[in-house]
Amino acid sequence: PESTADATPSPNDSVLNLLQRFRLIRYAARCFDYIIERRPQWGDPGNLKRRSMLVSKLPVTRRQEFMQVFQLIDQSGDNEISLLELKQAMESVGEGKSDKDLQEIISRGRGMLDGKESITQEDFMGIMAEAEFFTLFKDMFRSLDKHESGFVRAGDMDRVLCGMRDLISDDRKSIIDVEDKDMLIDYEQFSVMLLGSTL
Repeated sequence: PESTADATPSPNDSVLNLLQRFRLIRYAARCFDYIIERRPQWGDPGNLKRRSMLVSKLPVTRRQEFMQVFQLIDQSGDNEISLLELKQAMESVGEGKSDKDLQEIISRGRGMLDGKESITQEDFMGIMAEAEFFTLFKDMFRSLDKHESGFVRAGDMDRVLCGMRDLISDDRKSIIDVEDKDMLIDYEQFSVMLLGSTL
């Protein structure tokens, strides 16, 4: 008789690979939505430097995963994501967008309005890193917001940030280290400030 082990169906590699691809591209779509929502200023000279710093803070495994996403979307292999490639990737995960929206994603991701219709690997990694840390900050602060008010106590925020000081510049430390530990802070806007971005 056939053993129990032999009777157990094995995972279908092609289906698992498809699910993994879907997950990665779906996550990229969420990061692109972040860029549109936050609307970074055109020509911000600190944008590339700031995003490069955030990329360097990512764990190696996370950087590798983001590179995998980039390669999945960059079907031509030219180290740039074109508007068409971006459109096809978004449609493949049910996130279809108009050409106008896609062009805005590219322009906002590049941080400049120059008419170019592609995102470089450096642009892409910066977008993913910024969106990643914003989400981590916001989710961490939201866990402290028991009443879902959008605000947390300065004292609670200071406590959870003790191990993250290297991501905060000196002028932002004073916002956390306030004397009134009961002061309420809008944690979504504060998350943006922690990343050195403009509100």
